[in-house]
Amino acid sequence: MKKILLIIMISSQIFFLTGCWGAKEIQSQTYITALGLDYAEGEFIAYIQALNFANIANQEGASSLQQASPILIGEAKGKTIQAALSKLEQKSALPLYYGHVESILLSENLIKEQMKSVIEFIGQNSLLRYNIWLFGTEQDIKQILTSESFFNFPSLYTIIHNPKTLTENNFFIPIEKYNKFISTYSQPVGTQIIPSLEMNKTHYSEDEEKKNIAVVTGGFVISQKQYKGWVNKKDLVGLKWFSKKATNIPLSLFEEKVSVIIQKPKKTIEVVNGYKPSYHLIVKANAVLIQNEEDISIDKIKKVLEKKIKREILKTMEKSEEINADLLNISEKTYRYHLKKWDVSAINSIDKESIEHIEVKIHIEQNINYKH
Repeated sequence: MKKILLIIMISSQIFFLTGCWGAKEIQSQTYITALGLDYAEGEFIAYIQALNFANIANQEGASSLQQASPILIGEAKGKTIQAALSKLEQKSALPLYYGHVESILLSENLIKEQMKSVIEFIGQNSLLRYNIWLFGTEQDIKQILTSESFFNFPSLYTIIHNPKTLTENNFFIPIEKYNKFISTYSQPVGTQIIPSLEMNKTHYSEDEEKKNIAVVTGGFVISQKQYKGWVNKKDLVGLKWFSKKATNIPLSLFEEKVSVIIQKPKKTIEVVNGYKPSYHLIVKANAVLIQNEEDISIDKIKKVLEKKIKREILKTMEKSEEINADLLNISEKTYRYHLKKWDVSAINSIDKESIEHIEVKIHIEQNINYKH
């Protein structure tokens, strides 16, 4: 977040020093930080979120934060996305600048019916970068865009703008940037998952006042450019065993009396020949035991843990079969390396029966700080 402020401030100083008469000062533009897009009754609804960077700079430099930085929300409708945004531009008190948009939030209806329009809009807008975060929601977009942070920090310190810091170690639903999404969107196999956000007031409060925090609840699934539906977190539990980014995965066993952290799980997908491809799935990892209230043996913990991981993989495979989409992207390896053996339709005919064998090998170590 500080990097954005630094870029803006340096740019304004350069323009001032070089005597550029056409340069606009920071306070003379509205810097949009997030876009929201919806589609209803044949019209697009565009939302903008803008923040006062001068207020944010003052907040970050202050020893104590007394007042939350205001969030500006704009809303307009149009027959196209650009038409809706043009209406906002015409009614704005200050020029709108899109060069600092960090994330785009899409409604489920838009993902379902107008994803092509979103892709065309981003591709045609030279100020929108491809490294923006991509989210979806079933809730009111305006509510998500006004999500709170802690201690009166600005919205830049929420999952909408800063998901990597919050999720890089143990989160298993992929939160990807738009460039990753678009690189696989046209691929004839596999899936793309747009993480879904909703507001949650259950877990945090400040001075006895509930905090309204945006959290990830599941994902909107797209396969072969077709919307396949929304899937909740519980049905996506198997994803973490196939994620390259999941480095520390906490798990509880024996009614939460045993806790372990799985470190950097490594998966192997072996393709087995047949009239259609089938698979052997292998997951290997080290686990650190951090809680064992009843001194259960390591061997027993290991067996239960390995069974739990298998069940999670199968649970996600069952959901894949239900919505006819390869949530684990197992078929991607076949498509890349074995396209001469099977055509695309055979590769895409993946279901739970396609998994011939799941092997899980976990080595458990006791935490050196663990006490009986």
